[in-house]
Parts: sequence; C-alpha cells; structure tokens
Amino acid sequence: MNFFDQLAGFAFCTIRPGIAVSLIPFGNDGALGVALRVPLVLTFASFPAVSGWPANLMQACAMEALAGLVIGLLLSVVFHVAAAGGAILDQQGGYSIGAVYDPNFQQESALFETLFTQFAALTFFTGQGLVMVSRFFVDTWSIWPPGLASQGALEHLFRTFSETRLPTAFLDGMQLAAPLLALMIIVDISMGLASRHARRLNPFAVARSVKAMVLSLAAMACVPALLERLERTLASALTLGWHP
Repeated sequence: MNFFDQLAGFAFCTIRPGIAVSLIPFGNDGALGVALRVPLVLTFASFPAVSGWPANLMQACAMEALAGLVIGLLLSVVFHVAAAGGAILDQQGGYSIGAVYDPNFQQESALFETLFTQFAALTFFTGQGLVMVSRFFVDTWSIWPPGLASQGALEHLFRTFSETRLPTAFLDGMQLAAPLLALMIIVDISMGLASRHARRLNPFAVARSVKAMVLSLAAMACVPALLERLERTLASALTLGWHP
C-alpha cells in the first residue's frame, strides 16, 4: 500500500478527533491541555486505518467536522457537570468573591469550581475515563466511517445533546454538590441554635470559617465518591444511543 495514501488517510482522520478534543475545556492552547491534545488526536486518528483521500473531499471534510463538533459537545459534558457542582458550592459558601484565573481551563473560577473541574480532568484523562473515551471513538468510527456520517445520525445526536445531555448536566451538578450543600445547611442551623445560648456569637461571621473547615474535610473524605460519580457521568455522556 502506498505510504502517501496512508498518510493522506491518516491526515483526513485527524479532522474528527481534532475538533472534538479542541472543545474540551482542558484542551485550550494556552494551557497544559495542548500537550495532551496532540497525542490523543493522533491516537484516535489511527483507529480507522484509512488509506487515501475520500472521493468527495469537501463534503467528507464537512461531515467529519460536524461529527467532531457533536462528539466534542458530548465529551465536555462531564466538565460542565463538575463546574456546575463546584459553582453551586462556591455561591452558597460565599467563595465566589475569591475567584481567581485558572490557566489550565482559561477561565475565572472560585475554589470548589476549580477543584471539581480538576477532578473532571483527572477522570477524563486517566484510568477508566480514558479507556471509555477510547472505546467511544472506536464506536464512532465503527458506526460512522470516516466521511460517511449520515445527516440523520448527526441530527439525532444534536437533538439528544440539547434535549437530554445538557439539561441533565445541571441536574447532575446539583446532585454532585448535594451532600456538601447539606453540610453547609447543617452548619448554618447549628450556628443559629448556638447563637441563642451564646449571645456574643455572631453566626454570620463565624459560619463562614466553620463552613470552610467542614467543606475542606468533607471534600477530602468524598474524593473517591466524587470521582466515581464523575466517571458515571462520563459514561452516560458517551452513550451514543444510535444505530444506523
């Protein structure tokens, strides 16, 4: 087989994973993600083992770009879930005023939003998360060969993402943060009851310090459960639910 044909087929197959991985928040050019994006794109592009350019190159490139767009949106769901859960905790805990710029995700976020997005990146790029992502790309190449993605399949995935995956992401973020939110409510109730007996105790001033201590200890204790929940979220997002 001609080496240049293999190289052309490989270059064509980089369109879909290149666009998909670029939509992941951790894959921004100015962050560490650029070092992870290139090997992932090259790895996923080598799965189909296509030789030569397709017959209708422009149309095939457009279909690959659309497929990469849909896949990238599905891959980024776990990051949106983690960011939503962390942002809820930051807002309820009063940490939103301490937001700082995160160079890895190129966004301004507070403590728990940054922490949860880092957990999402750990889930995505290591362990079973990376295995699931690799299997997901194998499935997409099998269901829609390079340049042959059907319009009906892409419409189905766009509809699934907009009607199911994205609204569910906010609900999953609430469920991810729910145990820690319950702890903050318990702290507020405890401070309110304590202030009835200790008149000099200002619950509004003391509760923030107590919340910070309780949330820090609870977050450290819940790391395995958080990673497991994010792994399940990633697995749910990578379910195509389409068979041509």
